[in-house]
Amino acid sequence: MGASDTTGGPGQFRLGRRVPVSPKPSAFLRDSHETESFARALGLLCKGGERIALTGDLGAGKTTFVRGMSSGLGVPEEEISSPTFTVMHVHEPSDQKSGRCLVHVDAYRLEDPAELMELGWDEIVRDRRNVIVVEWPDRLGGALGENVLELELFHSSSSGGEVPGREIVFGSSLSSDLMNKLFTKCRGCGKQIHAGVGSFPFCGNKCRMADLGNWFDGSYSVSREIEEDDLFDPDLA
Repeated sequence: MGASDTTGGPGQFRLGRRVPVSPKPSAFLRDSHETESFARALGLLCKGGERIALTGDLGAGKTTFVRGMSSGLGVPEEEISSPTFTVMHVHEPSDQKSGRCLVHVDAYRLEDPAELMELGWDEIVRDRRNVIVVEWPDRLGGALGENVLELELFHSSSSGGEVPGREIVFGSSLSSDLMNKLFTKCRGCGKQIHAGVGSFPFCGNKCRMADLGNWFDGSYSVSREIEEDDLFDPDLA
């Protein structure tokens, strides 16, 4: 699997782990940069009120993923560290216009979900500004409630074994809007890619430059004259 591949094929194994063959989306992330880029894209799409369960072995990249999400939420990345001993960190965005806060929970040392109540958990869950990301979510019991986005990270490698990295698998279904913004086909060659790829929505610079060339030589053109209202279209922002 190359840098821009996103899903494993039927019966494919990586480092002893079978990649799910179900419709659950997955992405192969080559390094920490792709991991943070993919997470940043997810953070940008969060509107507030999301609850994310992040699982994975020690060293699988969970805190790296949260650091990427923080960037998408407007929280300085340097503030992010795993709250192993404090259980929970609440991060305010540097730009208050963002309107979203990141609540980072590391439940590894949590002995009883009731301990969360002492930290004001009920109020945190009710606050729709909060995007809650929980590492080791199984230790929370049912405290995360319903409509939880489940993500799993684990060490992996490309199909040929030559590129080490990590795999992220969504354990719950995604809305079509979220799916289309995190996963797409390269606009040049049609290869399936994900938002962690640096050249997204292209698989690489070759397709990016070919697309640009199509505009220069007239192969592409705007179908109609651009109007003032188009400048305020959120899809073009």
